[in-house]
Amino acid sequence: MSSLFSSKFVRIVKTLSPEEWKSFELWLKSPWANSNKNLIRLLDKLKKYYPDFTDTKLSKEKLFKQILPDGKFSLRRMNNLLSEGYLAAERFLVFQNLSHNQNLQKNLLTKELQGRSLDEWFFRDIEEEVERLEELPVKEWEDHLQLYQLHRRIYHHPSQSRRMQPGELTIVKMDEELDLLYLLEKAAIITEKTFRNRIIKNENHDIDRDLRLWQVESENINHPAIKLYKMRFAYQEDSMVEQFLHLRKVFIESFIKTNKKEQKMHLLWLLNDAFYLIKRKKIDLAEFFPLYELGVSNDLLLQHGMMTRVTYTTSIIVSNSLNKFEFTSLIIEKYSKFLLKEIQADAISWAKAHTASKKKQYDLALQLLLSHDFASLYFKKVTRVLTLQTYFELFLKSSSSYYLYLLSFCDSFEKWVQREKLLSQGNKEAYLHFIQKCRSLAKIYLDVDFNEQKLLDVLSGESNIEAFKWLTEKQEQIRVLKS
Repeated sequence: MSSLFSSKFVRIVKTLSPEEWKSFELWLKSPWANSNKNLIRLLDKLKKYYPDFTDTKLSKEKLFKQILPDGKFSLRRMNNLLSEGYLAAERFLVFQNLSHNQNLQKNLLTKELQGRSLDEWFFRDIEEEVERLEELPVKEWEDHLQLYQLHRRIYHHPSQSRRMQPGELTIVKMDEELDLLYLLEKAAIITEKTFRNRIIKNENHDIDRDLRLWQVESENINHPAIKLYKMRFAYQEDSMVEQFLHLRKVFIESFIKTNKKEQKMHLLWLLNDAFYLIKRKKIDLAEFFPLYELGVSNDLLLQHGMMTRVTYTTSIIVSNSLNKFEFTSLIIEKYSKFLLKEIQADAISWAKAHTASKKKQYDLALQLLLSHDFASLYFKKVTRVLTLQTYFELFLKSSSSYYLYLLSFCDSFEKWVQREKLLSQGNKEAYLHFIQKCRSLAKIYLDVDFNEQKLLDVLSGESNIEAFKWLTEKQEQIRVLKS
């Protein structure tokens, strides 16, 4: 990347959507927002490189001459212009955020009215805003915070006439909003600590005291998100499957009663619960699907505008395992662009190949797998597993045509695992066991004197093995075919 395109100004405007770019152009043309006409020219000349900014031939000197054709090039002047552009972009983003944030606008306005002793207008506007917020059917976290701040501003107004009236409820409402804010945020922290204790080695947060206090303080609070937290905090290891399924049911039923922040957090935590239970072979992959379906239909699967590789691949695997191929296509079309750019091509090729394989279009799956050069280690691993599985499926359809291809790929896969330095020892053992079991199952299938006990012994006593469930399915398929 050129030093021009790695500048802070280009990096920040690169993040603008097409609509935001147009708004930024108008912003720079406004005398109120910008007095430097060269910034308008700068943005205009960069427009043709948006959004990728990949032209390595464009230098700061060339851009300077486009902006100021009669001026003598000065690197310092060009850098100053880029710095000024960056500051203008910062101000634009703040203004844009403010223009879309009604709570913040009202908060600032009431502060100004109070500070200027315009009490009549202050009380009128603040009471209208309180009424608007209290009538919202579902309040965001920011709405509760805004209500607390507004009630606090009313209560602590320099004029004591309202505050000293008997039966004045403002302080009671302040207390209620503050309690709810605390309980929601404290519950989220306790939940995160619980997950960290579960998945991060040598991390052991003491949450018992916090949990006891939270349970006492939340006893009389009637709120849909608080109810979900109470159910989550009641989890017991020996009954977690039933509790998870019940919590998922209640979450889906009360979904529209919770705000966007709570929806996303509880969805993520339920997905983490499902991962935990699947890893312990207590539930099936299919239990993911209602959660992914809910996440897609409500745009909740992105984290800070990005989709994680785990969410993408797991949602594809789950939907394909249930033959929900339209849902798989939706995931590929809608979410592939939100993956890290360096894995997008790998992810799309893998997803299409996985889908073809689950549709039993094995020739197409093989073509997709072998025609793409997978770059990332993760997709190098999973596509080799999928390729071996595809060869095995073709082998079961026509053993004489595909047996040698199957053995050849087993050898190739095995050598790759043994020389790949970035694989952990545990990973290597799991993949090598998988390859060995594929070979063994294929040889038993070809045995003239079929021995069922020998077939059943292939997978007995194994713990660390990749794609174990798929192997058990092929084991049973061979048993049926040979019987």
